[in-house]
Amino acid sequence: MKIISCISQKTDTEIAIKECIMNLKEEFTEPSILLCYLTEEYDEKIVLSLLKEYFPTSKIHGCSSCQGIMTNDGFASNKAIAVWGLIDLKNGRYGTSISQYEDNDNVALLTIQLLESAISDSGREGELPSLILLHATSGHEEIIISTIDDFFGTAVPLIGGTAADNHNKGNWCIFTQEDIVNTGISISIFYPSCKVSYSFHSGYAPFDISGFVTKTNKRILYEIDNLPIIDVYKEWTQMSELINKEQNLLEHMAQYPLGRIAGYMDNVPYFKLAHPAKITHDGGIECFADINVGDEIYMMYGEKDQIISRPQRVINSAIGYQPENFIPIGGVNIFCAGSMMHIKSSMLKVYDSVTSAMHDAPFICPFTFGEQGRFTGGENAHGNLMVSTVLFHY
Repeated sequence: MKIISCISQKTDTEIAIKECIMNLKEEFTEPSILLCYLTEEYDEKIVLSLLKEYFPTSKIHGCSSCQGIMTNDGFASNKAIAVWGLIDLKNGRYGTSISQYEDNDNVALLTIQLLESAISDSGREGELPSLILLHATSGHEEIIISTIDDFFGTAVPLIGGTAADNHNKGNWCIFTQEDIVNTGISISIFYPSCKVSYSFHSGYAPFDISGFVTKTNKRILYEIDNLPIIDVYKEWTQMSELINKEQNLLEHMAQYPLGRIAGYMDNVPYFKLAHPAKITHDGGIECFADINVGDEIYMMYGEKDQIISRPQRVINSAIGYQPENFIPIGGVNIFCAGSMMHIKSSMLKVYDSVTSAMHDAPFICPFTFGEQGRFTGGENAHGNLMVSTVLFHY
């Protein structure tokens, strides 16, 4: 089993994807599954067409990324396209599925149909997969994850990232070998012939400030403790001047997310985060995660140094469960776009630490508008400003 990755920043879509393809073709073996991440400047139709032309039997799963991509070859800022290939010549099997959805669709039912389709595509019906990769567009990630857990009757390890664009304008996409959609769900099922380990962390610490949600509408938060959310958030962050000026909070509030307790490890809570994205016209704050009335919300804080070192800690956490003879094959890292923008000038430090933690094994890392993973306590969850990692190893 082998994992390889390649990346290009060539301006022309066809030239860029062909540069990646030629690197993959050097292996002389068609990958079992290809992951492809690209920024919004590239034409995903050309990318998918060429991947299918050169790798007609490979499963393909792709998603758009925000302002860059990182692989073991480096951090490519701004325009970039990257491909990750897993070659599994033993008894590993893989399957994908994708569907567009409308606002009135039954997302749970659609998720079940996609799981059944991906399992059928893998040819391993009746077996529990080792890993699920989820890429969806923003809005229903919590329902999708809950449905996945219910479908298998247990928390199968999950990794995923919500499709992103450069400036939260809706210029995102997801795709498999079957289709490309701008609003939908895509799933891959992994039955690899190796071991899989995982980790999912926020890396943020709670302030000694919290309150209870008293009014929401889907992902828009209006009140905490019956007080207007904007007033509460200004008081909690002490960022009143900036919040008054900025309607788009995406790039400026990565340091101050809202946290909810996801579970406990040795009586110490760990959190899933919600990233304030923008101020709405009716005085709410829209986030990239669901927040419900009655939830206790904590003010969270992330020092830049903590955010920089976080990916390495997440990888080390996954590796920490392995014996000393751990041999990495490669991995997938999902990194929040908001965190990346917050520390963009320090991303070379992040790259160095990730490469070291990965023991120089190949990896790929998009920057997403929501992250999915499995906490140490066993829960699959969706959050913001998170890091999720999956390692393939012997």
